[in-house]
Amino acid sequence: MANLSATQRAYIRRRSKIHDLDPSEMMGELNIVPFLDIVVNLIMFLLATTEAVLAIAQIEAQLPQLGRGGKSTGAAAAPGLNLNVTVTDNGVIVTGSGGKLAPGCQDVASGRVTTVPKKDGKYDWEALTECVSRIKSVPAFSDEHEVIIGADPMIEYEHVVSAMDALRGNEQQKLFPDVLLSAGVR
Repeated sequence: MANLSATQRAYIRRRSKIHDLDPSEMMGELNIVPFLDIVVNLIMFLLATTEAVLAIAQIEAQLPQLGRGGKSTGAAAAPGLNLNVTVTDNGVIVTGSGGKLAPGCQDVASGRVTTVPKKDGKYDWEALTECVSRIKSVPAFSDEHEVIIGADPMIEYEHVVSAMDALRGNEQQKLFPDVLLSAGVR
């Protein structure tokens, strides 16, 4: 064995001495109090933020469905209305099987036409309801119930919901209760 100096022996004694453990270390349990503080704060934050989310309502809508041409009848069936409404930044465009409707909903027009333009920078939902009620009053389309609605990508969701409400009608007159959502491609 090598000869150790007094300093070296004292160093070895200090390092090899058994130290008393902290009471939390003796029990072998983790200190979870800081973790619980974080969890309680997160729960309070989540409860406070979900109050604003609860105001969202559910709207019943269906997606258009593609079908196969398996139904064959002897004579060609008359084309339906195929009413499409697109909410744009300039207003609302109403189209059907015959084409785009001109402002006033009386005639068919071509080109860049907005059927119900904005009035004073706001959408005119009453005019849209009047327009589709004129369409519904045509005897050939009186039994139509479906409308396909779409919007440009930058249109706010509340405007799409307002358009759905305008197309469904009011308590006195049900116009187009079956609203289908489109991808918004024009």
